[in-house]
Amino acid sequence: MARTKGGDMGERRDSRLALLDATASLLSERSTIEVSLSEIAKTSGLNSALIKYYFGGKEGLLLALLERVAERSMADLANLVAMEIPAEQKLRIHIGGIINTYYRSPYLNRLINYMIARGDPASSQKVAKIFVEPMVAAYRAMVAQGVAEGAFRPMDPGMLYYSVVGACEHVFYAGYSLPTTLGLSELTEQVRQQYVQHVLDLVFHGVLARPRAV
Repeated sequence: MARTKGGDMGERRDSRLALLDATASLLSERSTIEVSLSEIAKTSGLNSALIKYYFGGKEGLLLALLERVAERSMADLANLVAMEIPAEQKLRIHIGGIINTYYRSPYLNRLINYMIARGDPASSQKVAKIFVEPMVAAYRAMVAQGVAEGAFRPMDPGMLYYSVVGACEHVFYAGYSLPTTLGLSELTEQVRQQYVQHVLDLVFHGVLARPRAV
């Protein structure tokens, strides 16, 4: 029986998802974004030629993976900024959210930096547009609101962005150091929760207009 158009589309979607899931799984297991097409094909159970067919090559696959993460993460961030709640609460929620995102996708910031630095100009610009621009815009809005509310001291939103993202991301980027720093072979859910509170303590002692117990 001939396959229907809907069946072809379903197969295409399933194959694309399998390749994206395989890439995410491999990148999550290592502290580098160096992953070969043959490894992706083996993990997904598909022919490596499908990577070129669906994504145009490895760079297109990596960009599609970033877009998949960005779609959810940036939508959540935009909704958070639009909420009618104090800026301090927004920043707390955001810090927990960003650590949760890195916990689910520990390769994320490493891959963003790789694509911006080594991708072709079009890919680099797209990555900056889907991740960096909305993040910095959100920080500008939260800082402005916090200062207006008298909760935050005046500060450079870009500097805060670097500080928060760097703090949230590095424990996942430097997974190789866990045995030395924390005596662990991998990050656990308990450690993730502890790290959220640790970053909150550090950040809010710096941003609050009148530092207090956090």
